[in-house]
Amino acid sequence: MSMLEILGYCSESGVLAEPVKMELRSWFGNALSPSSMQGMALQKPHGYAGDFEIIDRIYLRYVSSNTELANWDHFYHRQPAPRAVRNRKTYFHELLDSHSARRNPLSVLNIASGPGRCMFEWLSAHTEAPISIDCVELDATAIDYARNLNRPFLDRITFEQKNALRYKPSRTYDLIWAAGIFDYFNDEIFCLMIKRLLPALANGGELVIGNFSNLNPSRAYMELIGEWVLHHRSSDQLSALAAEAGVLPENISVGQEPEGVNLFLHIRS
Repeated sequence: MSMLEILGYCSESGVLAEPVKMELRSWFGNALSPSSMQGMALQKPHGYAGDFEIIDRIYLRYVSSNTELANWDHFYHRQPAPRAVRNRKTYFHELLDSHSARRNPLSVLNIASGPGRCMFEWLSAHTEAPISIDCVELDATAIDYARNLNRPFLDRITFEQKNALRYKPSRTYDLIWAAGIFDYFNDEIFCLMIKRLLPALANGGELVIGNFSNLNPSRAYMELIGEWVLHHRSSDQLSALAAEAGVLPENISVGQEPEGVNLFLHIRS
């Protein structure tokens, strides 16, 4: 077990006091400035963890032009959690491939759509795809960013600025994708959100929810250095939450990306 993992365990157990954490971070100096990936995660320039900009920088493997920080960024991108975030983009693309092969046109709901790069890359490779994607996103700056990025495809993408917790779909969808918001929810809200979204699934549709695994090797690094705290869950816990929300066992499955760090709860209608 690494020293960081030991400190992470102490922090999770309540043994590591906040002043000690602050002292630990002070050792990093400029490496925790907003100009570095790990510093941006800590400083949260958009006011919340996992914002659209840091997610897009993870997708793009951003490296600072400051030579003193470049190796820190390379280190950051080599960690299992950023690799898993990049993998979940591929996971979404594979879902779109699978569903679009069976549905024409395909209707998709993207909850907490963030930077929109997942959509941009898939649509760039499928320019004529008969698909409509409705995006729900609270951050107006994220919507502006995603809209600008996806400018060539705005005939097939709509954005609604709304808190996902208050959002109730007004139509049905073949695929509902929630990549990175449910692991900010406690179990009660997690179940409530499933119940709210289930009626929006079309016949034969699928709700897919991403959640960081409880075996995430980057957890201590994320929490201690970046103050990026999630509700980590196991495959069994995700299945149990779906069952608690009223989903039949035969309609529940759990997948994962190659790192095994991001799990995906699949709920079929």
